[in-house]
Amino acid sequence: MYHTLGSKALPVQLFKPATLPISSPVLGFALEQIEAKAFLQEGLNGAGIKIGIIDGGFLKANKSKSLKHVFEAERVKNYQDFVTPELTPYDGIARLDDGHGTEVWQLIGGKHPGKNIQYGLATHAEYYLARTDHGAYEKRIEEDHLIAALEQMHRMGVRLVNVSLGYNIGYTNPEENYRREQMDGKSTLLAKTISAAALEKGMLIIVAAGNEALDPWQIVSTPGDAEHALTVGASKFDIWDKMNYSSIGPSWLPYVKPDIAVYASSGTSYAAPVVTGMAACIWQRDSTLSNFEVMDLLKSAGNFHPYANNYLGHGVPTCTRILKLMDGQTISRPNTLRTKKKSVKIPLKTEASYVVAFHKTNEKNVANRYMYRNPGETLKIKRPDRIRQTSLLVGKEVLEIFWE
Repeated sequence: MYHTLGSKALPVQLFKPATLPISSPVLGFALEQIEAKAFLQEGLNGAGIKIGIIDGGFLKANKSKSLKHVFEAERVKNYQDFVTPELTPYDGIARLDDGHGTEVWQLIGGKHPGKNIQYGLATHAEYYLARTDHGAYEKRIEEDHLIAALEQMHRMGVRLVNVSLGYNIGYTNPEENYRREQMDGKSTLLAKTISAAALEKGMLIIVAAGNEALDPWQIVSTPGDAEHALTVGASKFDIWDKMNYSSIGPSWLPYVKPDIAVYASSGTSYAAPVVTGMAACIWQRDSTLSNFEVMDLLKSAGNFHPYANNYLGHGVPTCTRILKLMDGQTISRPNTLRTKKKSVKIPLKTEASYVVAFHKTNEKNVANRYMYRNPGETLKIKRPDRIRQTSLLVGKEVLEIFWE
């Protein structure tokens, strides 16, 4: 599970100090990475968009200074606790009643007026909250709660939902654990429900990929395996490489997972809500778009697109690139190199502390990721055995090498 940070978690880094005019907010690390200023300058803030958040709990959300503006404007339209319905909203006991949803919410639409910090883009959206997961145990009934919450949100007209929850192993009853091969987009009821909600109900459900890349599990967890979920992995900040913990897509899927990635220091739970805020602003700007058109925009704006892989998907999308695509403009794409040689020399235009090569056995599956530290002005890359393509990441830029 990854609805809580766990023992390996690092402190959550919510913002990056920046030199901006006093009237402009200091942007969070992730908002800085995705160039959120481009959306803010257009006045995009999620106004008029209904956002659902399905999570483990919203402990003390009503006391959060970063969410005060939402409560004062009465933009919380519904709160449902599927786990302990008798519990007072936002109340409970830490570790049992979980503040994970509060942190996720802050990254969708939070801002701190006293510190002039903005954490999420959708500051003016309407929110529909559902607590479906208990902090003290893991049971399959929690997945039933999640499905019930989705159905309720659909009845209320919610089209955009953030799910920073995932299920694989670690159930209180080990017999309920999933097997890795079941992460195929069609074996779990959750994955089937998510895809059906997208296909039949027009919902855009944004799901965290998971944090198990360094564990024996390694791969995305359900419902992140659902074909029609927008599954979000975690990237690093300066060089848009994969965070080591961020789960990878199963090699047996006929489609790419995760779909995209953005910066999160402490878990993909905190990457997904950043993208949810972006999606809200996209729909605010053009309400005629379908859920799949919004997904396509986010993927098309990624720095790896169209050469997606099962580590970072289509890469990191930026608001600047999204606006250009929405306005019918062309944007830069990865350069390509085709060679029949066993090795190539790549001139590097900019200094980089390291360069990352994603060596792939086919168009999407990474066999290994290799770091070239302090590469200098020219980088020599040898073709590993059985590798057909290599995505070379230099900072934010990608070069796609086709070994022929």
